[in-house]
This record gives sequence, C-alpha cells and structure tokens, in this order.
Amino acid sequence: MAEIVQRLVSTHESAHETPEEMSPEMSTRAACQDILATLLERTHATLFASLATVDGRSYAHAGSGLSTTSAQRSAAITSSLMGLIESFSKESLNSGALYNSIATEKGSIVIVRVPSKARLHTLCVCADATANLAMTIRAALDTAQKLADRIDAPR
Repeated sequence: MAEIVQRLVSTHESAHETPEEMSPEMSTRAACQDILATLLERTHATLFASLATVDGRSYAHAGSGLSTTSAQRSAAITSSLMGLIESFSKESLNSGALYNSIATEKGSIVIVRVPSKARLHTLCVCADATANLAMTIRAALDTAQKLADRIDAPR
C-alpha cells in the first residue's frame, strides 16, 4: 500500500497540540483531513482526495505516494469545475448537479459538492484505472456526507 502523505499542519497547530487545544476551525479541518486519509486507507486505488472551499482554497488533502497532485492547484480547479457543472446543469436541465465524473485512460475523477448546510466545500476524489467508476462515485458521495456531518457538527 502506498504511504499517505500531506497531513494537514498549520502554523497555529504544533505537533503536541491535542484536539481540545486546537481552535474549533482547526479541529474541524483536522477531522476532515482524517476522513480523507481514511478514504485512502480503505480504497487502495484512490490516488488523492481533496476538499476545497468554493473560492478555490485547499481545506484538506490526502494523497498516496503515487500522486504528485498539488493540493492548491487541485482545489482551485475543483471549485471552478464544480461551479461550471452546477451552472450548466441549471441552464440545460433546470436541475442541480449531484456530482460530476471524468473518465480517463489512467483512472477517474469524481467531483461532488459537500452537502453541508452552508454548501461551501467541494470534494474531488481521483482513483487509478484499477477502480470501478461506480465504486469511486459511491466512495466520493459517502465521503462527502461524512465531511458534511463533521463540518455541521456542533463545536
């Protein structure tokens, strides 16, 4: 199994700080980071999972040792693409987008709006070609719900 890299670290968070000592925002980000890391541990074909804010900033990111994706670049592209997907869905079918999937020769990418109350985050899950697209979609939707539950949890 590839080693999971890019643990969330902030200038406000030291290696010795317990979750109780973190600010509520940093605690939520760390919990989201853990959810993404768990996804990578559970689904070995997943190359990275990136949680972005709607304004294109990286909120949490986990990647396997096989992924060279930049968290910041992935976040910026993911939020832009989700905005386009939602606009196109509204324009063409007068309906909201549930998710978007992209199939490539090397694998698949699934982008979903995290269904939190504020709807301010977008999740991108990228899997290699050994993964079934339907399973990648299911993993992305389930992970987005877990993230929403944590984001909306009382602090």
